[in-house]
Amino acid sequence: MQVSHFLLMTHYALLVSAFFTLLWRRDRAARLRLFLQLFFGLVGGGLALAWLMYFFPSGPPTPFP
Repeated sequence: MQVSHFLLMTHYALLVSAFFTLLWRRDRAARLRLFLQLFFGLVGGGLALAWLMYFFPSGPPTPFP
């Protein structure tokens, strides 16, 4: 069974966001707002970083003939 990197990233973001939300906020509305900010910040930041890394080559440069 193969699991996608995106699924693992969203699962990690969900767990980290829930942990820090429960740790830092006591009010229900403040918890929800912080959870959404953290979750979308982690997922969006990961996607933005992946998009920026797309333009860099993944291996050594090819020699010229």
